[in-house]
Amino acid sequence: MAKIVPNCTACKNFLKATDPQTSKAYMGQCMKLEWPYNMNIPKVDGIEGECGYYEGSGPATLQK
Repeated sequence: MAKIVPNCTACKNFLKATDPQTSKAYMGQCMKLEWPYNMNIPKVDGIEGECGYYEGSGPATLQK
C-alpha cells in the first residue's frame, strides 16, 4: 500500500535545508504546520497524511 505524503518542496511555506549536516536527514522545514515554530521534514517519509496549509503548484499530496 502506498503512503501519501504532502508535496512539501512545491509549497511556499517550505524552507529548504541549507546546512550540509542537516540536509543529510531533513529536506527542509515547514514554516506553517506548527506555527510559530518551524517543523523539520525528514527526507525518508516526509510528513504523513495531508497538510491543510499547502500553498503551491500541483497536487497537495503525492503517492510514494
